[in-house]
Amino acid sequence: MGYTVQKIYTYTYETAWQLGQSAFLSGCGENEVHILSLAEEGGEQKLEYRNVDYRYGFYDVAGDFLKIWETWSSPAGGEIRGDLYIDQILPSPDGRHLLVYICSAFSDRTRVCLYTLGVREPLVLYDGAGAVSGFFRGAFSPDSRWVTFDAAGVSTVSTRLVPIYDCTQTASRSTDTWIIEPGSGSSIPPAAASGGAAESAAGNWSTDDGSSRLLSPDQVLYAPELKNEKMALRLWDAGLYTSESGLGLISLIQEADSASLFLREDTFLPGKAIEPDISLIQGEYPEEKAPFQDLIQYSERYLLGYERLPFPICQVSADGATVHYLSLPLMLWTMDMAGIREETVRDFPNYVWDFLALPSGDILAALIKESRNDYAQDPDINTNQFTQVSSVPAALQEYWGILSADLYLYPAGSPEGHLLYKNLQNLIAMEYDEETGRILLETYTDQDQTRRRCILLEL
Repeated sequence: MGYTVQKIYTYTYETAWQLGQSAFLSGCGENEVHILSLAEEGGEQKLEYRNVDYRYGFYDVAGDFLKIWETWSSPAGGEIRGDLYIDQILPSPDGRHLLVYICSAFSDRTRVCLYTLGVREPLVLYDGAGAVSGFFRGAFSPDSRWVTFDAAGVSTVSTRLVPIYDCTQTASRSTDTWIIEPGSGSSIPPAAASGGAAESAAGNWSTDDGSSRLLSPDQVLYAPELKNEKMALRLWDAGLYTSESGLGLISLIQEADSASLFLREDTFLPGKAIEPDISLIQGEYPEEKAPFQDLIQYSERYLLGYERLPFPICQVSADGATVHYLSLPLMLWTMDMAGIREETVRDFPNYVWDFLALPSGDILAALIKESRNDYAQDPDINTNQFTQVSSVPAALQEYWGILSADLYLYPAGSPEGHLLYKNLQNLIAMEYDEETGRILLETYTDQDQTRRRCILLEL
């Protein structure tokens, strides 16, 4: 790839504050970017999916996500419309699917819906107990095909089953549900949930006995046990990956009372994946007698050299094989999960705000230029179990008082960086399009994360 920016384009728009990334290069044509932006219809706001030709500012609406702001029609506990709010919106890597987490302000109740572009009614993946913060963590696979609303496996009580859904089947799939009774791993068979229990997102899924409803998954994985013989563990992050052997789950875990972090990959043995069935979460199986244990394989790698940062910054390749992480604000490590290749380390001249590892081995790095403080680090910050940060660059900006950064491209094997863009402010996300050699920088303006700007660099 080239090391000189030939053209720079910008495009401004408004979007929902609950979104992290809202501009996408994945699946775009040349000179095009996809935008999730707010629009008004009949006095109400909705999210549109736009195709934007950023050279001239022209766009057309490829579709919208209908009823995304419609309230939960009849939740348990008799809440009124004003009690309900959208806590998180997680987009797929191509922006064509949205996980929407709806919570109640006065009860421990959450509904999770999957919206798909071109499908009028969303799928209700979950309706039941559990506040989102510190509870659920959603993840899409890198190709946007697979999704889970609960990569920690907490919705299935003691079994740690991770329910996974095929986004390509949202328009035609069955709406059979599993009912999970409160305080146990037992469930009611789908037949008992008939009679209108599995209705659309506009219907009433909630039950009077406090049980939770889970849409029958297309695939399943199992989350790691967050304890060992010595100590409890803390799950920082989790996501899906796809490889030749199939779907896998990769989890970033911290040892309690320690700065040590390690990554764990969990997947089924080749050819051993099982069909999702409600019997998997009926009853509580002792660990040594669980019916799926002999089918699972896993690997673990410690993040060598890691010292506690306010928010761990770690990137995993689409196939789960290669990991890049900051061990210190000035130091980037690269390792493979199989432990075959030796780890490599790259030093930077200034603190790294965010980075992006490219398939070529090159590294895009936003290096901090100006800050209001000296990056004092509080080791106890943000230590809630399983905290999801919707935008790590925005969180670091507040923590470190970052005013601006410069974007550099570091070629593979070279210690010298090439300056691409100066005075980068209010960064939310970066993306690189390998086919066209374009870089997308998404930022916000006026200290308002609803007012966005995407910057397109053509190399």
